[in-house]
Amino acid sequence: MIGEKRLFGIIALILGLIAGVMILLNVQSKGSVDLITLIAGIGVLYGSYLIYRGKTSILFGWGKTRLGALINLAIGVLTLLIPGGVGGTPSILAILSGILGFLSA
Repeated sequence: MIGEKRLFGIIALILGLIAGVMILLNVQSKGSVDLITLIAGIGVLYGSYLIYRGKTSILFGWGKTRLGALINLAIGVLTLLIPGGVGGTPSILAILSGILGFLSA
């Protein structure tokens, strides 16, 4: 059986991957490369990796999971609030990924 904390971690990983890919596709759809949006997309993907890696790690897994959740939550809130940022669905998915990441820690 899979535990509920691990299930929250997997759902957080999936939501974070979807959010990161959507942010990176937003960068690609524009004519020029927006460096801040590119860094935000890569940051969400890295935060999702840390959430997943923390759930499979034997030593200090809770720290990796919390750091990944904090990264996703912070980037999601910043991209939602900054004018001209990504906003919309990718930001909300990144915020949900961060919240579920905290629940899985």
